[in-house]
Order: sequence, then C-alpha cells, then structure tokens
Amino acid sequence: MLRKKTLEILTLREGSWAIESAARDLESAEKAALQFLGKPGVMGVRVLKETTKDIGNPSPGDILFEKLRATGSNDRIAVGEASRLAPVCEDIEDLFSGGGRKSINRLFRAYLDKNTVTATEIMHNAREMKRVMDFESLMPSAIAKVAQMQARDIEGMETSSRRDTLFGFVDRINQRAKQAEGVDLPSLSKTDINDAISEINQKANGESPGYLFRVAASRELVNVRDWWGKFALSVDWAGACKSDPALANLDWFISDALSNASVLQDLLGDQETLAGALISLIEIADGVREIDPEKAADSTTTEATAAKINSLFKAEKLPEAKLSVMDRVCRQLQGSGSLSKDKAEEPKIFREMLVRLIPGTELTGGPEMAEAITHRQSNIINKGGERGLKDATASVLPALRDPGRKAGYLLSLMDSELGKDLLKDDIDQHLNGLFMTPESVNQIIRTGVAPNKKMEKITSIFYRIQKSNLPDARKQPLTQHLDELLATYVVDGKILDRLDDPNKPLHIRAFMLVSMCQPEMLPDGKASKLAREIIVKHLRRPNFETELVAQVPDAAKKEKILRDFHVQLHRSGFFN
Repeated sequence: MLRKKTLEILTLREGSWAIESAARDLESAEKAALQFLGKPGVMGVRVLKETTKDIGNPSPGDILFEKLRATGSNDRIAVGEASRLAPVCEDIEDLFSGGGRKSINRLFRAYLDKNTVTATEIMHNAREMKRVMDFESLMPSAIAKVAQMQARDIEGMETSSRRDTLFGFVDRINQRAKQAEGVDLPSLSKTDINDAISEINQKANGESPGYLFRVAASRELVNVRDWWGKFALSVDWAGACKSDPALANLDWFISDALSNASVLQDLLGDQETLAGALISLIEIADGVREIDPEKAADSTTTEATAAKINSLFKAEKLPEAKLSVMDRVCRQLQGSGSLSKDKAEEPKIFREMLVRLIPGTELTGGPEMAEAITHRQSNIINKGGERGLKDATASVLPALRDPGRKAGYLLSLMDSELGKDLLKDDIDQHLNGLFMTPESVNQIIRTGVAPNKKMEKITSIFYRIQKSNLPDARKQPLTQHLDELLATYVVDGKILDRLDDPNKPLHIRAFMLVSMCQPEMLPDGKASKLAREIIVKHLRRPNFETELVAQVPDAAKKEKILRDFHVQLHRSGFFN
C-alpha cells in the first residue's frame, strides 16, 4: 500500500516561514492552519505538499492553501491550541490542577493575557467567571474544540456527549465560585499568610479548606492588574508559607503567572540569544540561576523575587511552576525563532545546548523536550514532513556521542506524541542498532574509558531501559543482551582475577569485589553473579572477619573497616 503524503503547515512570523505542524489531508491541514492564524504574532499560514525544497521558496504548485493577515490588523482574542496530550478530565477537580489547568491556560491564553488574570483566579472568582462566560463565543468555542478533539481520539466518545459534560463542569465551577462569594475569609494582604491559613481551615464548614484558600488568594490577586505584581505577591506568600497543602495551592497561582511571557521576560532580564534565554530558564526551573546578592537584598527589585523563587525551586516546592517553565522552554525550542544572532551558528549552538538538555540517561524536560529537540533538528537540517522528522531523529544521535545520552533521548522520545506514532519504528531500529547489534561492551563504548566506568555506563543504560515504558517483550531482550555483554566483558577482561589478587591485603580485595556488586556498577544478573560467587566463597571461610583486618594494625581502623564492609554488603543485597 502506498503511504499517504504528509501536508506541511507553515506559519509566517517576523518575515520567516517555519513548519508548525503536519496533517494527512487538506481539510485537516486548512483547519489547523486557520487556528495558527489566530495566534498572536502569526501573520500568515500556508499548507504545502511534503517537499525537500526550501520551505521559504516553494514552487507555486506546492502551495495548496495560503492565507495572510491584513497588515495593521489587531490581534484578536481567539481560542488557543488544545494539546492532544491533554488529560480527559473526569471531574472539576481535574480542571483545577495539573494538565487540566495547563490546557485551560493554552486555550484561553489570549484572553488571560489581555485581561491580566490567571486561570486559577477566574475559576475561584464568580465575577471573573461571569466575564469570561459572557465574552463573545469564547467559552463555547473552547469547549467545542476540546470535545471534538477528544471524541476523535478516544474510541466510544461522542462529541455532543463530551461537550455537554464540559459545559456541566463550567456550570459547577461557576456555582461553586458563587457560593464562596458569601464566605467571610481573611484578607491575605492584611493578615499573616500562616494565620490566614489557620483561620480559613476553621471556617471550612464542609467546603475544602484548599478551595477556600484559593478563593481568598484570588480575591487579592484579581485586583493586581499587572503580571509581575501577581507573580511577586504569590512568590512572597509561598516564601512565607509553612503549610505544605497551602504551598501546593500557591504553586498553581505561580505556575499560571509563569505562563505569561512578560513574567518570564522580567525574570530573565536582557538576553543576547534565544539559546541563552532557554538555558537561563532551565537554570531558573532547577533553582541554580545566579542572582546578584546586592540587588536581591532590596525587596523591591526583580532580583529579590528571583532569589525567593530560586530557593523554592531548589527545594522542589513548586513542581507545577517548574513544569510551566519547562513547557515554555520546549515550545520555544520547537518554534521557528533562531537560537543565535548568526543563523550559520545555529547547528553549533544547538549541539552545545544538547549537552545541557541531555546530560545522561535522563533528559531535562522529558518526552516534551525530546520532541522539541527533534523538531528543532528538523528545522536545522531544513527538512519537513515525516521524512524530515525521521532524518532529524537519526542526525541527533551522532551529536550526542555518549550511548547513555542516546538511550535517554530515544526512550524519552518514545513517550512523546511523535514517538508513539510517527517515529515508533525508527526508535525501535535505533535501539536495536545501539544495544542489540553490538557484540561487546567495547562496541558500545569505543573510547578509552576505564573498565569500571564502562560497566557503570552500560549498567545505567540497563536501568534506563528497565524503567522505561517499553513493553516487557521489548525490554527483556535488550536488558538481557546488555547483561550478557557485561558478563563476557568481566570474564574476558579477567577483571575479577585482577581484583582478587592474593598479593593484595584481603580487606582491599574484599572491598573491590563488593564494589562490583553495587547497583550502580552491575545490574542484578549474570555479571554481578560472578562477583557474588567469589565474595560468598570468601565469606564462608573460617574466621573471615579476623583475616579481613589482620593486616590493619590500628584497632579503631579495624572496627571501621568491618563496619563499612557490612554496610557495603547490605547495599549490595547480601543480607536480603
């Protein structure tokens, strides 16, 4: 059967055309293109036949659809994109946190930005809820879009039924906000945050204390009509908050504020390049951004707020806010903006970014980042459509060099929307080529790496595959082959013979042998079993512990060696 050609959907931003998405048929492509045209900054859209030609200069016959925005027209408030990865919410609680609220932020981005209000504020404030419900056809359009998407992707779901369910959620959220209007809650601006939390908990009277706390916070924040002000106030509360449940609720407000581009811009300050800005955002999300301590000492400065959120991120107190920052990184990396001032430097700058994005078997930003990396590489090699994404995947791998990083990229990409569909077979082939085809450890790690580092590297790949979402039928042969390669490497390299050299003191030999059974050195399997057999043989010797420290003259050192040896045996599972 002939494969259907993919149609490429392009957007025009700042005078440059870039691939935004793809579709199988013209009708779907046109609908998607018109949705892109409603986004801020998009001045035109095109649908092209899949081609290897320069997308900025296509042949007239390759352009199947084109629409340009009239020069000077104002950006209108329209419904944004709905991610296919958005969860199917079963209750209104699902809309308040996590993926549900993330979807709301995307769908209503233009409205939220223009009205300087967050999604959480709207859902907990009856006045703001009424405003958005009454605003043109925004709410029905958003619900229709989500209902159609979910009904199309989920077997057995009907669009009309799902639409009715979503409208029901809106009514329930609205009614709940109206009921909360009459509740006398403390003012967070006039009361210490922890005293206010205690007072709210006492007034719950059947309602969730967490919900009432969010209502109280929303009452304050809706009156702050600048984005940085909302963000800074929420961070101040979070910094002083001693209640983990309340802090989790404040995380929602901070996450919402970080979805606004101006907040991130203020937090970042001036950046010379997009690449530098994205790395800085990752540093912010990790809580390791360097901040001038003198400027941070002044509580009125942006640096003071940056220092506070730095500490909160470092302490892992704001998981949803971190996801919001990383979502922005992924979308910017996947977009069409140049990473550097000099377009010719783009490939080099991107390779440097990959060192930060894929430091080892775990990928910063997870599946979404893996997909963004693939799209960016597709732009760099200037190939669109299915072929471009497949070639991009293959061309990212050599740039990573290290096999652990390659495993991390492929296994994260496998969990992305691209990896579950278009790139599934390609990822399987790459995994086979990297970890099934090699006949020795040295064929996987070819550089002059020390034996213990080679074993640690293969073991880290073993664990990454083991905990991945690969089917068990796929995991088992991969991990089994790696274990067999490790066992062969240990035997052929006479590694255990060298470690158990009778000319070395017994306590040195024993510690080195036990180190081979540590979980980071060898996985539980054939290779570690070889070392365990030697250790057990030693342990069964009469008076082993006496012999172990016989060559250690100091009594205190003897006790320490015995104590440490038992700890290492326990870590290696000998007492399980």
